[in-house]
Amino acid sequence: MRQAECSTVRTAVSQGVLCWCLLCVADKFGLFAFWIEAQWAVCHVMLRFVSGQKLYTGYEPIALSSRITRIEQRNQVEQAMKDLWLYDWMCRFRFLNYRGKIMVMAFIGTHIPLITLAVYFAFQSAPDWNVFFTTVGITLLATLGGTALTLYVLNALLMPVVQTSRSLRRYRQERVAVGLPTHYTDEVGTLMADASETIHHLDAVRHSLEYVDEVTGLPNRRSLEHSISMRMALEKPFHVAVVRFGNFSRLVQTVDPEEANHAAQLVAERLDAALAGRAQLARIGKAEFAFYFDKRDLPLSTLNSRLNDILQSSSDDIIFANLTYQPELLCGVVAFPEDGQKAENLVSNAISAARQGNAGSPVVHHSFEARGAAFEQLKLEQDLRLAIERGEFVLFYQPVVNMQTGTVEGAEALIRWQHPERGLLGPQVFIPVAEEAGLIDQIGQWVLREACAQVHMWEQAGKTSLRISVNLSARQLLEPSLIDQVFDAISQSGIAPQKLELELTETAAMADYANSFSVFNRLRERGVTIAIDDFGTGYASMSYLRQLPFDKLKIDREFVQNVQQSPDGQAICRAMVALAQGLGQNVVAEGVENVEEASFLSDIGVQLFQGFYFARPVPVAEFDASCLAIGAMARPQTLH
Repeated sequence: MRQAECSTVRTAVSQGVLCWCLLCVADKFGLFAFWIEAQWAVCHVMLRFVSGQKLYTGYEPIALSSRITRIEQRNQVEQAMKDLWLYDWMCRFRFLNYRGKIMVMAFIGTHIPLITLAVYFAFQSAPDWNVFFTTVGITLLATLGGTALTLYVLNALLMPVVQTSRSLRRYRQERVAVGLPTHYTDEVGTLMADASETIHHLDAVRHSLEYVDEVTGLPNRRSLEHSISMRMALEKPFHVAVVRFGNFSRLVQTVDPEEANHAAQLVAERLDAALAGRAQLARIGKAEFAFYFDKRDLPLSTLNSRLNDILQSSSDDIIFANLTYQPELLCGVVAFPEDGQKAENLVSNAISAARQGNAGSPVVHHSFEARGAAFEQLKLEQDLRLAIERGEFVLFYQPVVNMQTGTVEGAEALIRWQHPERGLLGPQVFIPVAEEAGLIDQIGQWVLREACAQVHMWEQAGKTSLRISVNLSARQLLEPSLIDQVFDAISQSGIAPQKLELELTETAAMADYANSFSVFNRLRERGVTIAIDDFGTGYASMSYLRQLPFDKLKIDREFVQNVQQSPDGQAICRAMVALAQGLGQNVVAEGVENVEEASFLSDIGVQLFQGFYFARPVPVAEFDASCLAIGAMARPQTLH
């Protein structure tokens, strides 16, 4: 018997018994120890529960720590069951609750032994039956009174266990954190204190998971909508603004997740600083923040100006190791009560408005037209998923012309979508949607396979000199299986690796320099050509660019347009050509639209050209005719 651990309980029980000596006699029979052991075992088990050990509770054990394996859980359950042998046996009597079990054992352990002793001694010493029954009756009344007092005291002493059980169950079922006394220091007092601390800790963790964004520490959408609902109850008008990180999805495709989270956190800090405590900022999505503020009688232009100031102060460049990135922040605004009667509707309408913003008009107020446009965007995403399955994509080809030889050296493969209802759609319509929806990888793989297959068909038709250029997204560049995808497409089509050129934007190439360096090297070692697209529009470091293994620079059309009329543009183009020649790279001028642009660029050393002046992107059926038309006009003498 565990005398030390149960001294408090035993002392209290002893006060309810009529005679201490009789209790000692009962204890010698081992019956009092029987129920004390049961009480100690249950308290011991509950203490184990609070401390984080696993117990058998009639359902599968729930791991309180991910570090505990299932094998360890089973071992702990088996160990706990050794201490629960009596409790496990008593649980067979399902009509008894925990207190009932204790009361039954207390009754059996005290009342029955005392009555037995009284009957025995009365039978031995009573001179007649009258004395015998009188003695037994008095003893019975005395022991019943003592037992009743004992059971009452036991019931009171068990209340900490009962209250702890109720608190745990109520929190599990209703998520209500009930407070318990924490100043007692014995085993049961510690049980209550530990249970109370555990409940409040779990409640804080649950609240954080449900109402706080884990990356920024800001309130999340659920928390914001709850606050808006409370504000709506005041029946006073207010605005809700959603700020959208418009190019966040592209950043996610370019950098690793930790850097993307850092960018989101930095934008959140800037927005919070710009609000200067006038409103509570919340993060309601990966790329969306929101706040609400009083609706005042301000002119629309003044409201837009203030929101623009917030956006501009939060849009400074974000500097990574090998990349400088400017966040594009767009804002959607709604008003209560005009734009919604529920918090979730207000937030959804503000998001719809934010998605209609652009660089020229970053602040958009909600309208039913904006909501319709958002619906069309969602429908386009759904159609895009079906387009992959239905094979609705087609490739157009724009010739790449060599000005020195007057020949077409290859073509750039450009995707189009033959939408069943909206007709032929250009990439500017659906590629941003594909990037946000996570479909760009599948589309990119299809383009790669289709382009390589087309080169094979050209070779079979005798056009053995044509090369194909395929654009890769930043996400594809970060895909570990990219090398396998490229050479699977080459192998399946049966073409030489030298016939394939992969284009990446300057920003995508420099986002993860170490990865780009490795991927480019492995591709070039096996014969694939690498081109840096849209050169001059990114933020590449010249020192990194100089070391990056690639074969070709493509001057963006932004620098080519009207270059013959712009001294600054001419200087930039000369510098780019000189840089490429210094690095030993070929140069391609994109977006050439007239003879003057072609003539100037040819004079400064550009050999390869793309643009509407030579040919628009055309379906494969029209490619041959386009090449024939280019032949004469591409010769240098026709440009002067």
